[in-house]
Amino acid sequence: MLVRPAMFLLVLGTAVSIMLTRRPTLGVIAVSAVFWSFVVAWQLLAGAAVIASAPARRVGLLRGLDLWCAGYLPYSLWLLVVAAVVEVSGEAPLVLFLCSALIPAAWTVMIAAAFCRTVLATTTAGARWRMTLHQAAMLGVATSYVLWGAGGYASVASFLARQVGQR
Repeated sequence: MLVRPAMFLLVLGTAVSIMLTRRPTLGVIAVSAVFWSFVVAWQLLAGAAVIASAPARRVGLLRGLDLWCAGYLPYSLWLLVVAAVVEVSGEAPLVLFLCSALIPAAWTVMIAAAFCRTVLATTTAGARWRMTLHQAAMLGVATSYVLWGAGGYASVASFLARQVGQR
């Protein structure tokens, strides 16, 4: 059950270490993986919530989580491609990073909705509302994390106001 989340964590640690140092070592990959392990933990928690919300599911919680983690493929590929772009070009344009994230996001929603319909035995409407809540939670956590890391909402608002004022 932990193989797929561990694999995603390895991909995440590798991609982050490539983007940050451009010279990944086992030590840097391990530290990056530990630092970013909250992402996998949050995804497992979200997956457990989605699975628990379906009383007619065809599998138990542990098997459901294993299958849920199979849906990490789009983000795994995206992280590795972004890391390769950074390695080759030497820079990581924020616009490229954010815009390209739309591809694995859409792909993941399709995979997760299919998971809900087939593994959890939900209706199409049930899959839609589960994915809407899931994506809103993921976006909320990601946005809060980025804003917290940038010094809080007031700091980001101040930065954006200065940027608009300079134009």
